[in-house]
Amino acid sequence: MGWASLGSAQIQTLNLQVAGANRSTILYVPAGSLSKPALVFLLHGLGGNGPGMRSLTQMDKVADREKFIVAYPNAVDGTWDYAGAKNDFAFLKAIIDTTVARYQVDRNRVYVSGFSQGGGMTFFAGFTYPDIYAAIAPVSSVGTGAPTPKRPIPILLTFGTKDLYPPATFMVSVAGWNKFDSCDATPNVIRPYPATNTNSAVTRLTFGNCAQGTEIVVDSVKDGGHEWPNNTATKVNNSEEVWAFFKKFTLDRATTSIAIRPVAVKSRPILFQTGSRLWGIPDESGFINSFDSQGRQLPTIGESQER
Repeated sequence: MGWASLGSAQIQTLNLQVAGANRSTILYVPAGSLSKPALVFLLHGLGGNGPGMRSLTQMDKVADREKFIVAYPNAVDGTWDYAGAKNDFAFLKAIIDTTVARYQVDRNRVYVSGFSQGGGMTFFAGFTYPDIYAAIAPVSSVGTGAPTPKRPIPILLTFGTKDLYPPATFMVSVAGWNKFDSCDATPNVIRPYPATNTNSAVTRLTFGNCAQGTEIVVDSVKDGGHEWPNNTATKVNNSEEVWAFFKKFTLDRATTSIAIRPVAVKSRPILFQTGSRLWGIPDESGFINSFDSQGRQLPTIGESQER
């Protein structure tokens, strides 16, 4: 059966046994007819929990309209384990299997987003299992130490210019993903984003024409902190932005081999800016045009320097 029909929305605490441990997640299932719905994971930050992430993101409201299922998992002791000792990856897989069995979730449309340490877990889950997650959307995280994925993967990154990391650190990570996904070197820049809101502090960089139809999008919030933006007066509703990004991408699980499009480029440095300092980062395999978090192209120099 490819559909489920519910008279009213369901908010469940799903309890699972994973590798001998009791694990739980909040599961939100919207009312109405669901025809092979998508599944969206939202992973909380360090010390948080699923109910807190549900309250923070208000993703239920988007799910009600768009008819997808949301999972708000609880990490053990509020901490996600990237190395696998707590079997967090198996936990997420168990949630997928359960929702497929109960609600006929479409395995080609499973997505993961997360905030802070949950954003780090988002990178590790998406990059470790790109055959499971169709796209990822980390918030306020750079994904340090995450493995190289086996296929190009769509990424929406959101951060504030006064986040825990400086903009340069986020943009260094973006450069690596841009190379891996073989995207256009020059992004399309929308400032402010959305263009219809002149009061918005958000700048959007979109790197398109990526391998296998993927895309890299970066939303930076001027003077934004370590946060999940939801103020549409001066920022964006990040939950709406995450879903708008996710719904563009679907896995092709019938594909057994992935070909990465080669990058034909010239060797020059990549540069990023934080404050008054320019950072020159050598790129041994090619040149990617350099932009700061406001979308401004930076001059090319060989070393980092004050200006």
